[in-house]
Amino acid sequence: MRTKLILLCVLFISFFAIDDLCAQDINTKFGKVSIEELKQDVCPIDSSAHAYFLFDIGETTFEYATRLIRDSDSQSSQKGFQLIFNRHLRIKILDSEAFSWADFFIKLYKNNSDEEKLLNVKANTYTLEGNKIIKTKFSSKDIFQEETSENIETAKFALPNVQEGCVIEVEYSIKSDFLFNLQDWYFQKNIPVLSSEYTTRIPEYYTYNSTEKGYYPVQRETSQARKTLSITYAEQTFGGFSSTSKSTSTYEYMDNITAYNTENIPAFPNEKFLKSKENYVSKVEFELAYSKFPNQALNYYTTTWEQIDDDLLKEESFGKNLSKQKHLESDVNIINQTGKTGVDLLNEAFSLVKNRMTWNRNYGKYLNSTLQKAYKEGEGNCADVNLNLVALLHDLGINSYPVILSTQSNGIIMPTHPSVSSFNYVVAMALIDGETFLMDATDQNSMINLLPIRCLNDKGRIIGDTTEKWINLMDYKTYISRSLCDLSFDNDMNLSGKIDKSLTEYAAYNFKSEVNDSTDLTEYVKSFEEENTDVVIEDLTIEGVDSSSANISLSYNVSADNFVTKAGEVIYFSTSLDPFFSENPFKLDKREFPVEFDYPYTVQRTYSFKIPESYEISELPESIAFKLPENAGTFYYQVQQLGDALTVNFYIQIKKSQFLPVDYDQIKLFFKNIVEKQNEMVVLKKV
Repeated sequence: MRTKLILLCVLFISFFAIDDLCAQDINTKFGKVSIEELKQDVCPIDSSAHAYFLFDIGETTFEYATRLIRDSDSQSSQKGFQLIFNRHLRIKILDSEAFSWADFFIKLYKNNSDEEKLLNVKANTYTLEGNKIIKTKFSSKDIFQEETSENIETAKFALPNVQEGCVIEVEYSIKSDFLFNLQDWYFQKNIPVLSSEYTTRIPEYYTYNSTEKGYYPVQRETSQARKTLSITYAEQTFGGFSSTSKSTSTYEYMDNITAYNTENIPAFPNEKFLKSKENYVSKVEFELAYSKFPNQALNYYTTTWEQIDDDLLKEESFGKNLSKQKHLESDVNIINQTGKTGVDLLNEAFSLVKNRMTWNRNYGKYLNSTLQKAYKEGEGNCADVNLNLVALLHDLGINSYPVILSTQSNGIIMPTHPSVSSFNYVVAMALIDGETFLMDATDQNSMINLLPIRCLNDKGRIIGDTTEKWINLMDYKTYISRSLCDLSFDNDMNLSGKIDKSLTEYAAYNFKSEVNDSTDLTEYVKSFEEENTDVVIEDLTIEGVDSSSANISLSYNVSADNFVTKAGEVIYFSTSLDPFFSENPFKLDKREFPVEFDYPYTVQRTYSFKIPESYEISELPESIAFKLPENAGTFYYQVQQLGDALTVNFYIQIKKSQFLPVDYDQIKLFFKNIVEKQNEMVVLKKV
């Protein structure tokens, strides 16, 4: 009995020791870093982490900018409420793989005379020498600010003396003239967060819609506080001499306070087949809905989708005069002289714009210049390129429309929250005989209804006079890869043979993109051979790279002296010379977010191995067939012996682009079977 009580006490003490470690009382005052924080050599909630946030604290308040108003001041010089965002964070760096967390990039928005300013930057790096804390101060003179787009400047700085085991601490403020830009807050990061707090203090005059995302619970508390605002009005008077008359008015209003907090948030898992973590990471977002001041009407900022459509069509840098351009007349005449109609005419116009204009790699839904200027210069952002394509198709008599969308990295559009700012890209759409065709002329490798992968993100919105306003951007084309491998062993069990491979649609698109990333085709062939180190590749021929076809054909000879493993008179070899997956991409015990493929897959490998007469087949892998629920995917592996030849058929088909978290175990098992079968061995015995 006494032994049981002692054991219970030990467990009780251990439990609270661990709990205390995870929720330790950290002093969040700037500069108050403890020796315990510096001595910690492992994250309390994730032993595999390379770094973790000790805390991340943010607050947004509103301050009235112009407290003194002179009658001589212009209306435009008077600023009302401004956003003040304050952030204070502390990060423990455990090893060198996390040094990049000491590099900071802060985006600051600007538009004409309105701007955001970075203020009051304080930062230190703390290290430990014996039991002495060494503080290395950061100088604000080392902040570098550069213009990264027309409306964005990015402040960049890096903390000094970053080393394994150190703690970095940063505090800064942003003053913003843009009330729509109330800072989103990320509770979850790519590394664990022990404590995250965010508070908003919003005057009663403003109402924001807030949206919480993610799978980890966040506590939220609301309250109110009374505030006073005093504004002095100065009026110049004239009599025998000039004087200034001043009066002060005091206004009272309520601050609506919302405090968000959470603890021990794990790192967002870095697992494949997810388009953007922005859709699933734990965070809170804000959107200005309306304002209401005393004795004034409601001023709405959010709008309807119909209003967004109308505004874009009237917008000078988007839809206005889209169909009234004259700079395309000569090209319209040239294309019309080909006599092509329907889809052939569409393809001709699409190819012309792809060859005529170069994408400057900038996103955006608005023109960077005018349609005519961009077309004449032959360069522009995605709107410059694709709106010119829309205009050209219109002038050719084809029903054409812009489609605005959000790229994968930008996250999906929420149809319940009308917002034009959520979109960051535009492509072209055409309607011919009731059939829909999507095009993006920024990418030489794209084809009709085969958009660049960055655009494959749920739905886009059609801007124009159409019955349907939303269009599915997914599943127009698939990924198809087929290989035929004719192989044989000589008497010394050296392998040789020929591989013919066909790539279709997105398989061809990806291959062309890889080739284009190389200096030329010769360089690509060299890199291809270097990647396949297990075999010697010779006489590689490639067809279709320079064409507008959705098909690529590869053919090459292979040889390998060490393909088999010998154990006395027994020989082992794998049946997979060209594996599609070298390992299972799904490793989590539980996935809280969907599995998202860019497109449906079809992969087929057919191997024929000719076995020398001096050997006989002793053991073969077992043939299997495996299906995902609702027939959403199929995998089969079939092995057959026909005389001295061994035929292996390997087939994968994935029909859906998205699988929900409830399907994760099945997806994980599906790929486990694929990888295991690729690695299974044929056993031969010497006759």
